[in-house]
Amino acid sequence: MNESLIHDNQKNAKSSRRRGPKRSPAKLEAIARAARHVLAMNGPRLTQIADVAQAAGVAAGTVYVYISEKEALIELAILYAARFDLPDAGKPVKFSAARLKQAASRALEERLDWPVLKEAALRAPPSADVLAAVLSETYDMLRREHQLITLLDSCSKENAVLERLYTKGQRSLFFRDFETCIDRLSMSGYVRRDLDIAAASRAAVEMLVWMAMRRPGDRDPPLCDDAAARSASIGFAIAGLTNRG
Repeated sequence: MNESLIHDNQKNAKSSRRRGPKRSPAKLEAIARAARHVLAMNGPRLTQIADVAQAAGVAAGTVYVYISEKEALIELAILYAARFDLPDAGKPVKFSAARLKQAASRALEERLDWPVLKEAALRAPPSADVLAAVLSETYDMLRREHQLITLLDSCSKENAVLERLYTKGQRSLFFRDFETCIDRLSMSGYVRRDLDIAAASRAAVEMLVWMAMRRPGDRDPPLCDDAAARSASIGFAIAGLTNRG
């Protein structure tokens, strides 16, 4: 009986070694979080598995327990940044262009949306309140989705699918809507008519981008809290576009 028990234990140990280390949803999430950070900083080409492993606090070999190839990190990073459910940790994630496209499309549709701006650009009657509402919505979207936006900004430079969906798609559409809105407000007298609309629109957005997205990670950020940063950004943009405080 003892020999049989020893034999069974040996078989179980060998089987366990063949299956490899036990996979954990928590470790998969740590790897996805690290992938988002490293990809946003370095881009896909310069991202190394060792860097992701270090950021995740695991060994480099452990990363390959959860992914089959480095390219799968982009999908994981997008899912994490968009706050979507991650894949089953029970088997390694394989790269799939179709699945990457699906994840990116869903993230863009569900996370990067601007209903107030769309209405203002297309049909809402211009008024003194429209500009403040549009700037507030824009700042809040940038602040809320900064992890996703910085990831897509970085990865779309080297990935044709993300370039088409994000850079030439959703991002371009946002800037077009914003510029159209500012133009409508200018023609109605609510925005200065002496401004170049394209330049003024982009300047306003980029100022919001820095304060909402870049400020928190800056090495020497302004000494203010989020509420003060939001208020100052929106107020400064309104003052610059309208010559009023």
